[in-house]
Amino acid sequence: MLSALVPRDSIPESAARKRVARPAWVLGLILALLACGGERPGSAGEFDDGWIKIGDQQIALEIVRTPDEQRLGLGNRDSLDWGNGMLFQYDKAIFPKFWMKDMRFDIDILWIRDGRIVEISNQVPHVPGQNGPTVSPRILADSVLEVPAGFAQANRLHPGQIVKLEIFGE
Repeated sequence: MLSALVPRDSIPESAARKRVARPAWVLGLILALLACGGERPGSAGEFDDGWIKIGDQQIALEIVRTPDEQRLGLGNRDSLDWGNGMLFQYDKAIFPKFWMKDMRFDIDILWIRDGRIVEISNQVPHVPGQNGPTVSPRILADSVLEVPAGFAQANRLHPGQIVKLEIFGE
């Protein structure tokens, strides 16, 4: 360890580099850990009805089962943790319509049919105090997955990707 009393110009260049490199490395590690924020799959996630796997992303699910749950969706919630999603399933392929009523945050909507993403609505905005936009796919879908806004792009999700679903207790 170098003493603070040693004149700066007498410190060897390699020691000065180490003194700068170590804090930069530690800062980089801290930033990387912070970037991972939120609950991650494999930890105690917000939802525990099952998992959906798309590419190398595993998303903890809350599955909407009743008509009342479908109408409410993510409405009246303050957020959706990264790595979590809400899944809506239908008996047959349809053109479902989703509105942003009572939403407090933006979302991505993944439209799924026969185990593949068929379309993605990115960054669907909420409008405080209003119903916000109504969104529907251009292609028939038999499942719909809502995830936090930006999740699809950040994880390079795209139409055509295979979706694997595991529902707990079924």
